Amino acid sequence: MTDGGRPAGVRADGGAADGRAAGDGAAWAIVLAAGGGTRFGGPKQFADLGGHPLVAHPVRSASAACDGVVVVLPAPLLDRWVPPTGVRAVPGGATRAESVRAGLAAVPADADVIVVTDAAHPLASPALYRAVVAAVRGGADGAVPGLPLTEVVKEVREAPRNDGPGAGADLVTGASLPRETHRLVQTPHAFRATALRAAHSGAVEAVEDSAMVADAGGRVVVVAGEPANIHVTTPEELDLARLLLIHVQDEGEPAAPAPGTEVLLIPGPATPGPPGPGSDDWAAAGHRAAPEAPVAVRRGPPNSSR
Repeated sequence: MTDGGRPAGVRADGGAADGRAAGDGAAWAIVLAAGGGTRFGGPKQFADLGGHPLVAHPVRSASAACDGVVVVLPAPLLDRWVPPTGVRAVPGGATRAESVRAGLAAVPADADVIVVTDAAHPLASPALYRAVVAAVRGGADGAVPGLPLTEVVKEVREAPRNDGPGAGADLVTGASLPRETHRLVQTPHAFRATALRAAHSGAVEAVEDSAMVADAGGRVVVVAGEPANIHVTTPEELDLARLLLIHVQDEGEPAAPAPGTEVLLIPGPATPGPPGPGSDDWAAAGHRAAPEAPVAVRRGPPNSSR
């Protein structure tokens, strides 16, 4: 997007949005939103969250932290949502990896850090984007946000379906995963551009870019994730995202909607709202944090814990 004719992510004084001096290598973000939403029951990237489509939230957060943004949308639905001025929209592929490569093709060759995120993580803060970018600028080939496991994780196998006691229950097959050596990994992910492009150069298929970079010998680090940065896969998780969006601010205080705004916890536009996330006064329900924040959610301080 632009602000007074400036490129996305560039301040009025010519510096970049993450505080670097202009002229340093750029950081670009790819927002993946080309899926069909099979588990959701439809294209969830266009579902309403706080009066805006789900995809608008990561696009806005990425725009606040990066120098440019590419959003990858389903080819048949490319006109379903018009991104903010300055954000490039490209059609995705049949697989996630193909969509990443479609985004890579639209990122300028001189970008030295590339962030990959998705519409399924709409509540990630701009600070989290900056944290993964900073880890890569600090020397890592890749950086991902992660949270410690708080539940026991078991491997199971599907039980025979019958009408007896416990019918339909899966069977535990082994020991629990050790929580000390595992993390719940979120997006956004950031990568040294050359490492990410090299990992995709062979047109390999993978569901996760950090694994591709690590398998190629890259050093991928984990930074502290955000508990509110949930993965929206089901309608129930979208309902949870709406609750987080509306009721929790950075300091954990109840969020006040804009004066005269009616807040609805149902699909469809929740507020009249301004025209889009590029607006400086984007103050629909839940958007009462600092101007750069896409959502009002509790934020933990980013750090490179691993």
